[in-house]
Amino acid sequence: MGLETYDPKDIEVSVAGLLITGFAQELVKVSREANIVDDEVGCQGEVARWINNDKRGLITVTLLQTSKSNLALTALAKADEFTGTGVFPVTIRDTRGKDIHIAPQAWIRKIPDSTYKAGIETRVWELRCANLQSVIGGA
Repeated sequence: MGLETYDPKDIEVSVAGLLITGFAQELVKVSREANIVDDEVGCQGEVARWINNDKRGLITVTLLQTSKSNLALTALAKADEFTGTGVFPVTIRDTRGKDIHIAPQAWIRKIPDSTYKAGIETRVWELRCANLQSVIGGA
């Protein structure tokens, strides 16, 4: 069995066709809103399961406050706020491994909170997804 290697430089995040840069230590987090399968138990202990068709998700992108990508994401958020045209595709992939996450329809939930103090702070962007699909493939 070989030794596998992960490098955070190999993570690509594309939002509306723009390659995002300037990540903080926690680059990106991808979360599905609901379980794939849920279950219910009756009063006599019978269990039934059902396929949950809720494919919504949340992608959290954490950037340094100095990242130029903050301006691009702000522009997308403002376009949505003023014109309702802020829906875009998002792709996250590990170029060295096999992980990939695709959201054909995503939007920015809100402009991130901003903190200013000595040192570099982060900007945490939340992107909601209507149909988040993921393949967790490893190295």
